[in-house]
Amino acid sequence: MTDPIDVRLRSTIPDTELDAKKGKIVTAGDYNLVLTGPARLRKPDGSLLAVYLPGVLQPLMTDAYPTLHTIRMLTDNRGLASGTPRQQRGDQKRTRTRKIASATIGAVDPGPSTTRAAGRLPVCRLTAWTGQHADEWAELRPLFQAIGGHFREQVPDRWRVQQAAADATPADWVIPDTPFTTVTVNNTYSTGVHQDAGDLEAGFSTLAVARRGDYQGGHLVLARYRVAVDMRDGDLLLFDAHEWHGNAGMTCAHAEGQLAKACPEGCERISLVAYYRAKVARCGTADDEARKAVATSDRAAGH
Repeated sequence: MTDPIDVRLRSTIPDTELDAKKGKIVTAGDYNLVLTGPARLRKPDGSLLAVYLPGVLQPLMTDAYPTLHTIRMLTDNRGLASGTPRQQRGDQKRTRTRKIASATIGAVDPGPSTTRAAGRLPVCRLTAWTGQHADEWAELRPLFQAIGGHFREQVPDRWRVQQAAADATPADWVIPDTPFTTVTVNNTYSTGVHQDAGDLEAGFSTLAVARRGDYQGGHLVLARYRVAVDMRDGDLLLFDAHEWHGNAGMTCAHAEGQLAKACPEGCERISLVAYYRAKVARCGTADDEARKAVATSDRAAGH
């Protein structure tokens, strides 16, 4: 791969224009520049916005694809990223969005709740998929380690901060030899314009893509800057995900070559967001959290 070109962007869209895009699926009319080769993008103030590294994760992505293809849990709690408004359902107090294929693997923190809710104990833990698929989780490690290596090489200042946080975290919650605790796996849906939350603010986000089938669109768009990346299989984007971003809609080709709004079986865009989940820094060891879970369960049972 050739060295990335270094581009400093000159302007941003007005806040009023950006506000109208939040939570919406972007279109081709929402970007002017599409990255086609390795690039470093800087904001108008000179700070780093993104580093695009086409194809650097091949063939690791090919090896990981059979497992990634099977991770298809549905959630209705992705907020603006779902591309649909939140709505209250029945007599539930919490609002929900449409269900999308987005899964969290690796470690998660207890969240804001301090009481038992929905059958979950307020403790740090590995997600259900991670615990039930230990072998597959281990097989994905070389991919995440490679992502961490590119992060270290391309954005060393942010990497050092994030790696220090990972080093200070109990090893039970950290992907070995990486600065990551957690990975979000999105399968073939376009995210509404949103900002990431819950990750280490002083770190940096990583986005890798596995791509199958014949489709158009799905570009990752940095909305404030009108810049898009049409990510291909094995591509990696390191970027500031606290900037507003989303994905353009996808259209897929059927066997007869006609484009359809819905993507048929065989058309797939899997995006992997590996990050350090900030509140995991508060977690004890797995043994500590297990004891906390028992104590919480006993209190709830009145023991």
